[in-house]
Amino acid sequence: MLKRLHNPLAIVFLTLLLDKLGENIVYPLLPFILEAYRPDALTLGLVASTATLFGVLTSPLMGSLSDSIGRRPVILACIGLNVISLLMFGWAGSLSVVFLSRAVNGVATSTMGTLQAYITDISNAGNRARNLGISGAAFGIGAIAGPALGGGLVHFGPSVPVFVAAGLAGYNLLTASIVLRETLSPQQRQPLDLRRMNLIKPVLRLITAPRLNRIALAFAAFNLCFAAFTSLLVLSLKDLFGWNPGQTSGVLVVIGVTLTVVQVGLIGKLVKRWGEINVNRAGMALTAGSVLLIPIAQVSGAFTASVILLSGMVLAVGAAFVLPTARSLVSGLVAPTEQGVVLGSLASLTGLASAIGPIAAGWIYDKSSLGCFLFEAFFALLGIVLIGRDRERPDLLLTSQGSGLPLESESASIR
Repeated sequence: MLKRLHNPLAIVFLTLLLDKLGENIVYPLLPFILEAYRPDALTLGLVASTATLFGVLTSPLMGSLSDSIGRRPVILACIGLNVISLLMFGWAGSLSVVFLSRAVNGVATSTMGTLQAYITDISNAGNRARNLGISGAAFGIGAIAGPALGGGLVHFGPSVPVFVAAGLAGYNLLTASIVLRETLSPQQRQPLDLRRMNLIKPVLRLITAPRLNRIALAFAAFNLCFAAFTSLLVLSLKDLFGWNPGQTSGVLVVIGVTLTVVQVGLIGKLVKRWGEINVNRAGMALTAGSVLLIPIAQVSGAFTASVILLSGMVLAVGAAFVLPTARSLVSGLVAPTEQGVVLGSLASLTGLASAIGPIAAGWIYDKSSLGCFLFEAFFALLGIVLIGRDRERPDLLLTSQGSGLPLESESASIR
């Protein structure tokens, strides 16, 4: 049993899980911790966006470093940074330290691409897809366990859940230092190339490619809405309804469970029946509806808690519809040789949108909570307009002349 827990794939799974666990422990506590410094929504939005922004900016560097010096040192460094960020957050005595801890956390979690490369290195054609699936499993478990752990431990003190997460990450660092082996031989390593770290050029290519850009921009609009709403959800529940950290963590657990169940059990069947574009559009509509349920909950009287929980469940279903179908739609428009570049560019674009959303929504929330919810819902609905209807989609893949990207032959179609 111990041997199974300490094999390299298990270490990668644990690293991904603890990254998500730490993130989902911190977010429900942020509004309550920031009360001692600056409780406005703009500050919360800036803090929430700091980790996302630093993650987007440093991901290309981490990927290039892993190709240059090997996977193991990059993974170990990022696990160590995760420990440091959690300890800094738990002991933060000023707002500047809170910001710094989130920036360090963003760098720590930018190793996603390196971890996936490590999985690919130790896999073969027969088990690669299954092994890569552990990232989705780790995210799902972390999304459920993080709020549950935070809600259960917060009664012992607001920083206790954070220190528990730091302890688990410390154990992960110790185990990885002993067990994790290098998978990239010296012969396979490449010189560090600064040109590969350019975020702007590939994103510009993506958003200027005909048809492909509409899907990418629609997904970016959705991510702006989703990041803004989830980052400020705990604050709105605290301000508008007087909920405590335990109650807000319960809503996040419901979201995590619903998201996991729908992604695992329903999304494949729905896509087969309705098609990816229709499922994607339905998901964006549901997301907009979930946002607007929060102001409705303010006038729901005895049904307030039920409406809030319904909002969380509808949000989870909407996200479960949008996240896999958007990536699949983009993937279906490009050749196999361009999958990594295009999906990496898509991750950068949506990451930037996810960093902008909480800041803009926080600024609006301080002026009008209703205005903030309308702003978030608008971007989800904008995504529906951008992606268009099923009959508007091309039957054939884009040609390299039309998109500026070397794409596959015209015989393939969108899945």
